[in-house]
Amino acid sequence: MNIIFVHLGRENLGIEYLSAVAKQAGHQVSLAIDPGLFGLNDNVFYIPVLERIFNQRTMVINKIEKSNPDLVAFSVYTGTYKWAVNIAREIKKKMEVKTVFGGYHVTLVPELVIQEKSIDFLIIGEGEEAFIELLEALESKRNPQKIGNLWYKTDGKIIKNPPRLPLKDLDCLPLPDKELFEKEINYQDDYLIMTSRGCPYNCSYCCESYYNRLYQRKFFRRRSVDSVLNELRVMKKRYNFREVMFNDSIFFTNLDWLKELLERYKSQIGVPFRCFGRVNAFSEEVAELLKWAGCYAIEFGIQTMNENLRRKVLNRPESNQDSHNAFKICDRYEISYDIDHMFGLPEEREEDHIYAAKVYVELKHLNRIKCHHLIYFPNLAITSLAERKGILSTSDIQLISAGEQRADFFHLSSVKDANWQRINKSYQTLYKFLPLLSPTQINFIFKHKLQRKLHRLPGAIVIFLQLLVAIRGKDYRFILYMKYYYWRIKRWIRCRLNLDQ
Repeated sequence: MNIIFVHLGRENLGIEYLSAVAKQAGHQVSLAIDPGLFGLNDNVFYIPVLERIFNQRTMVINKIEKSNPDLVAFSVYTGTYKWAVNIAREIKKKMEVKTVFGGYHVTLVPELVIQEKSIDFLIIGEGEEAFIELLEALESKRNPQKIGNLWYKTDGKIIKNPPRLPLKDLDCLPLPDKELFEKEINYQDDYLIMTSRGCPYNCSYCCESYYNRLYQRKFFRRRSVDSVLNELRVMKKRYNFREVMFNDSIFFTNLDWLKELLERYKSQIGVPFRCFGRVNAFSEEVAELLKWAGCYAIEFGIQTMNENLRRKVLNRPESNQDSHNAFKICDRYEISYDIDHMFGLPEEREEDHIYAAKVYVELKHLNRIKCHHLIYFPNLAITSLAERKGILSTSDIQLISAGEQRADFFHLSSVKDANWQRINKSYQTLYKFLPLLSPTQINFIFKHKLQRKLHRLPGAIVIFLQLLVAIRGKDYRFILYMKYYYWRIKRWIRCRLNLDQ
């Protein structure tokens, strides 16, 4: 069969695995992508004027038509769902072709998504086995009735097949199809890999918690060390990458596995890497291993320094002491770290932002504070909490489930109160250049309440200050961001001139 994946955003490992199993089964695969430059899903710049200029929706539709596919496949988040539906509707007007939707949003609200006329099939949860069985059924024109994880419509009825268990051993999967995104991603700069799926924790705001519910807490799995190193060896030979990004929710959950991986990684791969971590899973022994093997940065999800909010609202048991200990260990081992900090939490106060800033300004090897808005996803614990507290109305929940909320992680807040939006924006601006400040300077700012005015600071100045933060911290990732925009704009021009198809 001829399959085309349609995607809004950057590299997607889920699509790469689906493409890999499809190719392994002998199917033809292609990609139509809109990188979403300067749009809400762009994690650096949101500039609506430029978004309209660089919008590639027409190119995406043209590529789908030109490929003449047997199946059009979408993997969607809540924030990309409406975009994908609009593409599917346009394609259905132009050609007779089947569509299949999967991804987080589909898994969270399949009952709503299956009502959409432009969608023929849904795959909930983990997708590889269901996807291959669906392709086999379509190719042989068989009824897909017994395919676990698959929902579909037939003769006016909706067939809802249950989640398939047991889950597949991750080592049995082929290597992700990196070739699919080769024209969109410069793998030489940065290689993205996941050594696990899911997360052992159940944060109230995170979609992984829903997967734990769906799969009875059996979703989190790790690949073997052999599997991980085999991928890295193959891809290093192919792309000669300069660094590795371990994109697991938490990289160091198993010390024995980590020891074996890093001992072999250092001798067989030997390039710098970064990873995500959790402060209560971090220790001197972990830090020593990471530093020795080439880890130059860790991203910690702190979200708030209000311990009570973190525990009761976010369902995160880490204490502030756990955070202090992790930061001190990183400082001793000279490992840089980013902090994820979330704005818009239920019951947060301005005092929480002030306290967090006073903690962060003391940190020696803090690289960046990554500011995020709390985004409500359907059927998660924090969304139910917000509804009970009157923060979200019934109509808000309906918009969220339909993928129509005007909020995102990076640019638009879900907070409704205009004054609180301004306060949060002011502190977000402060946090973005806080690593440049000393404790004396931050105390001066707070004493004179200067932080309250920072929401007025022009965006160009904020970007310049972030650049200074990146230079100060020798932040390789920031350089890659800038390089990515240059590369994407150049590619957009070539596509417009029909020089690069």
